[in-house]
Amino acid sequence: MTPSVRRCGPGGAPLRVRGLWAAVIGVTLLAACTAGCGSATSARATASAKKVAPAGVGPSSTTSIPRLVRGLAVSMRELLLVDTSRPVVGDGHILARQRSLPTYVWTPAGAGPYPLVVFVHGFDVGPLTYQRFCSTLASSGYVVAAPSFPQEDPSSGFALERGELPEEATDVSFVIGALEQGPEGKDLDGAQIAVVGHSDGADVALMVGYQQGTVDPRVRAIVADAPDPMTGVVVPSSAPLLLVQGTADSVVPYADSRIVFDQVSAPKYYVSLIGADHLPPIEGGTVWTPVLDNAVADFLDATVVGRGPGLPALAGELGASPLVRLETG
Repeated sequence: MTPSVRRCGPGGAPLRVRGLWAAVIGVTLLAACTAGCGSATSARATASAKKVAPAGVGPSSTTSIPRLVRGLAVSMRELLLVDTSRPVVGDGHILARQRSLPTYVWTPAGAGPYPLVVFVHGFDVGPLTYQRFCSTLASSGYVVAAPSFPQEDPSSGFALERGELPEEATDVSFVIGALEQGPEGKDLDGAQIAVVGHSDGADVALMVGYQQGTVDPRVRAIVADAPDPMTGVVVPSSAPLLLVQGTADSVVPYADSRIVFDQVSAPKYYVSLIGADHLPPIEGGTVWTPVLDNAVADFLDATVVGRGPGLPALAGELGASPLVRLETG
């Protein structure tokens, strides 16, 4: 059965469209472009050369090779996506009969369509903790959607419960479908989708990419920043993994990312941020922050979109940095 979606805006009244899909325009919030934003026109310029990307490391069809996209102006809006087919459950009790997923969406300027990245936040925080990161990634030519998960975000009002992470993996797939079939679909390239997560969100991203029962075949690449080891059955995949963790992580043991690297059977890139802690690099304002931002954008460019100099150039750049230790597999 196809899950139904409600999109609630002011007044909360749903509008029935596309069969089970329902929508009311959400609240629109605009985020100002940061200083130095480039023009969308120049960023959309493409080279005339053609290439076929290898399986698992880029688009599966012959595509033009666009130049790098950086510094686009970005707008942000908030949508309330509601999965009416699944409840929120805690300690074996139904806490809510449907799953409300307030979702912040950062969209780059220009006509699009753009690749979609679903960003999964960590435990006891919400999407806006990562606003800087999501906006920066969107400025590189991605629509970034960051849902708030009911048992991870304290603003939801529910008791926090890490045992519900598999439900969040299903939430990610739901959000992808809701955005594709809603008004936002006109801005999206449905063949170019990635999932990025931090901490518990990295655990969820790994489930979407590599865990039996929660894999979403629409997802072409995974970025996992400071994950725990996977506990479910891990299945082989062609979706590349960018694994990131600070060597001085005070929340998740650094050794856990090594376990994840060994668990995943896919093209994989393991970036250790030497001396970095758990949240500060992605939250911003550290020497590792631009390294992380650039690595994620370059990785997604190479594996999802097929633009830019590619993974060998990324590996060379990271390998030359004194802030990074890189392994591949």
